[in-house]
Amino acid sequence: MQAKNARTRIICALIAAALSISCLSSCSQINISDDSQVTTPPSGSGTQPSTAALTDATDNVPAFTVTHADETKPSTASPDTDPEPESTAVPGTDGGVNTNPPVSSHPISESTYETNENGEIIDDYTSDLVFDTEDPDELYSMFGLSRSERQQFYNEISSKYELPIIHISTENEQEVLSKENYVNCLVEIFNCEDEYVMDATSAGIRVRGNASAFYGDEDQIRENGAPYRIKFTKKQSVLGLNDSAKCKSWVLLRTYEAGVRDHLAFKLAKAINNGDYFSSDSRFVELYLNEKFMGLYLLCEQSQENPNRVAINECDEGYTGTDIGYLVELDNYSYDEEWRFMLNYNKESITDVYGTTRTPISYYYTVKNDIYSDEQLKFIERYFEVAYEIPMRAIKYGEFYRLNDDMTLTLAQDEFESAYDCVSQVLNIDSFVDMYLTHEITNNQDVGGGSFYFAVDFGSISLYKTLTCVCPWDFSWSYADYSSDSDGGLYAAKFKDSYFVENYGDRSNPWLILLYSADWFQQLVKEKWTERYPYIIEALEDVRNTVDTYSADFNLSESRRTGRAKAIINWVSDRCEYLNELWG
Repeated sequence: MQAKNARTRIICALIAAALSISCLSSCSQINISDDSQVTTPPSGSGTQPSTAALTDATDNVPAFTVTHADETKPSTASPDTDPEPESTAVPGTDGGVNTNPPVSSHPISESTYETNENGEIIDDYTSDLVFDTEDPDELYSMFGLSRSERQQFYNEISSKYELPIIHISTENEQEVLSKENYVNCLVEIFNCEDEYVMDATSAGIRVRGNASAFYGDEDQIRENGAPYRIKFTKKQSVLGLNDSAKCKSWVLLRTYEAGVRDHLAFKLAKAINNGDYFSSDSRFVELYLNEKFMGLYLLCEQSQENPNRVAINECDEGYTGTDIGYLVELDNYSYDEEWRFMLNYNKESITDVYGTTRTPISYYYTVKNDIYSDEQLKFIERYFEVAYEIPMRAIKYGEFYRLNDDMTLTLAQDEFESAYDCVSQVLNIDSFVDMYLTHEITNNQDVGGGSFYFAVDFGSISLYKTLTCVCPWDFSWSYADYSSDSDGGLYAAKFKDSYFVENYGDRSNPWLILLYSADWFQQLVKEKWTERYPYIIEALEDVRNTVDTYSADFNLSESRRTGRAKAIINWVSDRCEYLNELWG
């Protein structure tokens, strides 16, 4: 390994020297894989960081079959395991807000190139640009940018906003239109607290999202912008999010219309779960791309395996054992995923809180972290089957089953004192209470359609020994456009009505409907509500204050944005009053 690293450094040094006397390369894209983070290795896996391959879609797969794409696109990113850089002081004025990017160096990776087992460089990137310097001025030179001209522009725009500004410069001002390929870029952050100012820092940027990204329609993306994913060359803390945790991947969500949907939901989730399970931190920013104003965005965290996010065990590339962690999403866009399975909820009818009985429709689930074998997929598929069947039988029939090591079930009525005890062997019930409350307060109409995440970890050292709800995400269908009755009853605990199903599909969530039908789960909801209610109201008022403080920024790109944001906040306030009467 030392020899390999030495060869890498020598070759990269030669490339860097050549680049120093040559002009920049032509407009290009990087094909970077989604980053995977190093966590505590599972027993017997000898784990190392791995790189996920982007894959072609697989469609029309029958229920309960192992599916993964036959062909994969090349994976090119080095894993997210770079050694932490030495701390670098961020210069700025003493106190207050610094509107100027600093001129000192900011840590960047040694190189964007990887080597094979012979130490030869694998040129997986379409660009000749190599990030082999930590000096922002050298990065400016590599991108052909003028420090003085850019500083003048930054001074001009800083006077317009109160919010932090993120400026992204792409190589040769290349457009960002692809969901698959990262574009070389420099990220700068200013107009913020001194300690959060970021000078030119190397990264890649690509489009993310589905409907919010116009399903990849480049004309629409070009005209309207899109959500973006930033992947830094080296792990960075960004604007103090998540207690300044350092990660490579960060997300910029297009706020659209009211602007506060996701931000408010994230704040509510944190108030409910008290940090017991990962939910994204977030902060509003003004985004510029190649000196073009893109609008008000929400900076937040990627839902991913990561010691600072969902800390599950990860395995070596090619490792096929099942004693690893799994991050799984109930996913209505599973055709983009390599590893997926379908859950049919035992084809058993369940009854919601209002007495409607229905058999849940089958839905695809996708594994979001790296796995490498059919065995691993079959294993997690089977675990989800029994993780649903055990609570279903305990709640619906009063039958208590034990989960055996071979994933079979044995009727064991005398081994459990209650349905709660039985269900606890496979579900982290407290996390389901928290997730239920988050979606119930916000009336998320998409609660059973996608972006509903679970984690479970079978490593010898595990934070997720049972199926745990994590990463509340995507609240674009929440608050029912703040037109539904805030006191109209419960939403997440019931089936969608026929009109909704006919027009948008059945996005009911069988997990939450099943659990809330149990008296003991309802009691847990009431207890958690009473405990966390003051913090929920505090989070709500914090978001209200944010909107009031930055109302001018909110209205710059859309004149009625602040009014709509306040309407959502008022709706949630009324909703909380109603739920407090119900549960308090």
